[in-house]
Amino acid sequence: MERLGNPVLKRLPGDVRVPGDRPQTSGILHLGAGAFHRAHQAVYTDDTDWGITVAAPNSRGVIDALAEQDGLFSVATLGPEGASMRVVGAIADTVHIASEHERAVDLVAAETTHVVTLTVTEKAYRDPAGVPGLLAAGLAKRAAQGGPPLTILCCDNLPDNGKTTRAAVEPLLDAATRDWAEGNVAFPSSMVDRIVPASTHATYERALADLGVTDLAAVEAEPFTQWVIEDDFAGPRPPWDATYTRDVAGWERLKLRTLNGVHSTLAYLGALADVVHISETLALPGAESFARWLIAEQIAPSLTPPDGQDTVAYGEGVLERFRNPGIRHRCLQIAMDGSQKLPQRLFATIADLAEAHVDLDLIALPLAAWTRFCAGRSDDGAELPLDDPLKDVIRQSLAAAGGNPAARIDAILGLHQIVPPTVAENHQLRRAAAKWLRELDRHGVATTLEHL
Repeated sequence: MERLGNPVLKRLPGDVRVPGDRPQTSGILHLGAGAFHRAHQAVYTDDTDWGITVAAPNSRGVIDALAEQDGLFSVATLGPEGASMRVVGAIADTVHIASEHERAVDLVAAETTHVVTLTVTEKAYRDPAGVPGLLAAGLAKRAAQGGPPLTILCCDNLPDNGKTTRAAVEPLLDAATRDWAEGNVAFPSSMVDRIVPASTHATYERALADLGVTDLAAVEAEPFTQWVIEDDFAGPRPPWDATYTRDVAGWERLKLRTLNGVHSTLAYLGALADVVHISETLALPGAESFARWLIAEQIAPSLTPPDGQDTVAYGEGVLERFRNPGIRHRCLQIAMDGSQKLPQRLFATIADLAEAHVDLDLIALPLAAWTRFCAGRSDDGAELPLDDPLKDVIRQSLAAAGGNPAARIDAILGLHQIVPPTVAENHQLRRAAAKWLRELDRHGVATTLEHL
C-alpha cells in the first residue's frame, strides 16, 4: 500500500486539510516524538512558517515512520458528531538521540535553533544522564561558540514546568556556561491541554480509510486544544496562536488539579471496574455525580483560578470533554506513572485543603482507588499492570502491609518519594482513605460509586 508523503499530497481526498508551503529548515528542536506533540505543538507550528526537528530519546518507531513519509502525518479530530482529518507538514527533520547523540547536541547548539520544546514525561527530568544532560551538553557547546540566545520551553504536565526544567539542567552546567546562560537562555513555563489517546491499530485503519494511503505516524485527538505560554523568550518567538501571559501558574494549577486530577481518578476507578475507556467510566452510575462533587467541594476550594475563570464551570467543560465518545482514551494509559503524576494532580490539592481545614472525605477516594489499583487486581480479579518507575517500592510496601485497609493506606502514605509529610501525617485523610479502601474491597467500584 502506498505511504503518505509529498508525492501524494495533491491526490488526497478534497475534505482532508493539507499543508501549504512547507518549511525547509527547523527553528524548533522538539524532544519527544509522542502522540501528544504531534497533535498539539506540531499542529500549532503547522499554522506558521516555522519548522520542527523532532528528536526521539529512545524508541525510533515514530521518527522512522516520519522519515519515510517526508515528515508528514495525519491528525484525526474526533468529536461527538464525527471526525475531520488534516495532514501536518511542520516536521522538517528527525533525529534519534540514543544513536545520534552528538548530532542532537549539535542541534541544541545550532545557531538556527531558536526554541527547544519538550514533551518527555515527568520522570525524564529526574535523569541527569538523559534529557537534562543532553540540554546541558548542547548549551555548553552553544556558549563556547558564542551562539545566539535560546528558549527552552517545557510542555509537560508539571507545576512551574519552566522552573523544573531549569532546576534539572543548571546543576549540570560548568561555571562558564552557567554565566553565559544567565543572560542568554530562558526557561518559560507553559500549560498544554488536548486529550490525545495513544495511537492503535484502529487509528491507522481510520487514516488509511480517510486518506487512501498508509500513515504509520497517525494520531487522533479531541476538538479542544489550548496552549498557555509564559511570555519570556530569549530570542525569536514562533507566531503560535497561543495565549501568552506573565503568570502561567494559575492556569497550571487549574488544569493539573481539575482536568488531570479528575482524569487520573477516573482512570483508576475505571481500571478497577474493568472498564476500558474514560468515557465508559464516567457513564458508570454515580461516577459523574462524584466527579462533580470532587470538583466543587475539594478541587475548587484548593486553588485560585486565573482571572476570568471559574473552577466549577471549567470542570463542567472537562466532564463534557471526557464524555466525548469519539475519544477512546484508555484508563490504563492514563494510569501509568502514578508516582510521578499524583504529587501534582492529587497530593498538592490535599495539602492545600488540609492547610485550609477543609474536610478531606471525598478526595480520599482517589487515594484509596490508586492504592487498590497498585495491588494489581481489578474488581473481577483481572491482572492490572503497574507501569511505574517506583513499581517495586510500591508493591513491596503493599505486600508488607498485608490485607488490612488502614495498613495499606499507611504503606502508600509512607512513601516519602511520593507523598509530602504534611499529607502523610494527616489523620483525617488516613481514616477516610482506609474507609473508602474497605468499601472498594468489599463492594467494588461500581457499587461504591452508585451508593455515594
